[in-house]
Amino acid sequence: MRLPPCTLVLLAAGLLLFPAGALHAQLSKIFVASTGNDANDGSRGSPKRNFQAAHDAVAAGGEIVVLDTAGYSALSITKSVSVIVPPGVNGFVTVSGNNDGIDINTANTTDVVTLRGLIIESSGGPAAGGTGIKATQVGTLIVEDCTIRSFITGVNFNPGNAAQASVYNTAVRGCADGLVFQTSKGVNVTATTTGCRIEQSTDDGGVVVATGSPAAQVSATLDNCTVRNNYIAFFVEGANAVLRASNCTITGNNNSARLISGGQVLSRGNNTLENNTNGNTFPATYSAK
Repeated sequence: MRLPPCTLVLLAAGLLLFPAGALHAQLSKIFVASTGNDANDGSRGSPKRNFQAAHDAVAAGGEIVVLDTAGYSALSITKSVSVIVPPGVNGFVTVSGNNDGIDINTANTTDVVTLRGLIIESSGGPAAGGTGIKATQVGTLIVEDCTIRSFITGVNFNPGNAAQASVYNTAVRGCADGLVFQTSKGVNVTATTTGCRIEQSTDDGGVVVATGSPAAQVSATLDNCTVRNNYIAFFVEGANAVLRASNCTITGNNNSARLISGGQVLSRGNNTLENNTNGNTFPATYSAK
């Protein structure tokens, strides 16, 4: 059937109101590869090259999947998303100078960000001043099977909202401060660190800080972790800042703990605390429930 000329004109006008990109929903899974191009659509057969282009193209709550070993540049995250590096593949985020590897400042305080299998590194070392993973707003942060090295701070979880962080099977090496969980906004922040290695920190391995008015609440638990060869194993500041250690090995540090303004380090009684230059006993304990 031949359409009248006026109908064709109306159809054409309608298409002009909706650009080509608006006719296609964002993909829930975007792929990146060493041979990709950021102008590609991000499908498996047409991957993008860098994390930021993939993030901007993926739907909220979607996944960015790395196809092969390469560097994929720094990333700024503003929505719920997962960045997945499969076993056998190395996905590098390498930065220089006073630059962060991954910045997280999501639009919603309920957003969930998952980072799995990444190698995040600074070529300038701790003196350059960058942070490996920095979170200033997010609901839940999950870091799994990652390596973070040579930053002034490995992970800085410092949300202005109530939030939680989980760090699994991750190594933080050669930073000034290893894992930092803190807030000054009068909110509750909880963190769980399981199966991790925090090593060769020139300042502090694990840091928990709760300050501000009204007082913030920051609680961190380390389970089955190794904290070794740091200047100070644990730094805890604030009457509402608590670090609990269970089944951990804390050894070879210059100091096992530094507590300021009522901060607490508690042992479940099943840790190995030895061969530290200063402090081979825990200040206090807590019981299994």
